[in-house]
Amino acid sequence: MIRNFILKAIAVTLTLPILIAAPLQASAADTVLDNTEWSAFVEEKIEKDDPPGLAVTLVNGSEVGFKNWGYANIEEQTSVTEDTVFGIGSCSKAFTALSVFLLQEEGKLSVEDSVSDYLPWWIVTWNGASQDTKIWQLLEHCSGISNTTMMQYPVEDNTVSNEEIAHIAENIELVYEPETRFEYCNLGYDILAYITETVSGQPFEEYVTKEILQPIGMIHSGYHIPTTQGYRWLFLKLRPYDEPEFSLTSGDGGLRSTPKDMSLWIEAQLGHLELPEKLTNAITASQKAPDVYKIDMGNSMVQYNGWIDYDGFLYHTGTNANFSSFILVDKERDIGIFSVSNVWTFIADYAGNSLYQVMKGEQINREQFELLDPCSTMDKVSSCITIVSLIGIILVLFMMFTQRKRLDKKQTDLAKEKKRLCKQCCILVPLLVLTPLLPRIAVSIAGYGFASYKMIGVWFPYSFLIAFAVLSVMILMMIISSVTRYFTVKKFK
Repeated sequence: MIRNFILKAIAVTLTLPILIAAPLQASAADTVLDNTEWSAFVEEKIEKDDPPGLAVTLVNGSEVGFKNWGYANIEEQTSVTEDTVFGIGSCSKAFTALSVFLLQEEGKLSVEDSVSDYLPWWIVTWNGASQDTKIWQLLEHCSGISNTTMMQYPVEDNTVSNEEIAHIAENIELVYEPETRFEYCNLGYDILAYITETVSGQPFEEYVTKEILQPIGMIHSGYHIPTTQGYRWLFLKLRPYDEPEFSLTSGDGGLRSTPKDMSLWIEAQLGHLELPEKLTNAITASQKAPDVYKIDMGNSMVQYNGWIDYDGFLYHTGTNANFSSFILVDKERDIGIFSVSNVWTFIADYAGNSLYQVMKGEQINREQFELLDPCSTMDKVSSCITIVSLIGIILVLFMMFTQRKRLDKKQTDLAKEKKRLCKQCCILVPLLVLTPLLPRIAVSIAGYGFASYKMIGVWFPYSFLIAFAVLSVMILMMIISSVTRYFTVKKFK
């Protein structure tokens, strides 16, 4: 939100010998995770940002290790473990992309095919001209579809189908010419999920489970499965928050997993696991893209197939309204990192990125990890607005109740009071109209469109909406006070 925050946006094995070796591997990797400098840095960030829980997974060659902090459930004092189920947000996109490459491996589609080959109703336009959207354009976030479409998702009390979400793009006017620039787009990956569903003849979630999760051994992962308790800030305190199922769209960010399962996902990406040939080939294909497909995001970064390619490694970050995650795969160094927290914060990104710096023998770049936490900052600002507005309401009420006495003690002129009322109304009435719209305007400026209050409530702290509601009440009370003052003068003077 706050788009810059936002853009900064993110794997039990199948053979007995590996299962036997696992405890020794974990012990060796745990030694790496006990690096004094890194542990102190993470604990410093935990102290500052106060996440409920944090889990970090490291795959270093043949070694696998886990390190956890805090609580999966604060109220029940349940500790985070490698078996805790988290939402992984946009780190789900690599699974969606892989499903497409699996279908390509099976000969059922090609990423160079037109979307309309599989969705006959598909019509999109740019400057009034119909555009032939290719599957790869959706994979690379260069289709011309705006990310503001994510705020148009159906607001219902149950799970929304992938088909219903895909139809949001039907007859849409693109916001830029396809292939000319990069613009992150969640809807593109939901459309890919529906294409997977259409081509495979299976629900997308079942296809991913059967063809990807189960072969890799990710038996505790899936879509629309229970997670640990997520949290969100509300008036300077972390409070339990369960994101509505309707907002957990599968293709762009709906997968839920454990740190242990994600270590297997990383091992699959690094080529450590014995997998079906078609899955191995699809993974290899999904980790690269032709240069012609690549569009620079800035800072020499390109994004494709659910990964950001930067400086020789792949990574992605992920957020749900109550979870945040980070994943990194460096095939050259045979390293993979996954970190996740049960609150929307930068702590997972900080922990994962800083561990990678340590693994490369570098000093932790502290300046890189000094961004304001978006949700807690928004909650703090909203709390201040609420407090000031409540004080204002109390003061206005006091002025209203003492209005008659104060007017009796001073000389007043009806003509001047009328002029005073007109001036105040000219200022306060437009403010009263504008203030309730400010949350929607702020979200729109951040690049997410003119969202409904319900969608804003899903993604942002409730204090954000409450603050402007209370501010609106204060302005309304000021108008009422001004009007009653005028009529009091008119009646008694």
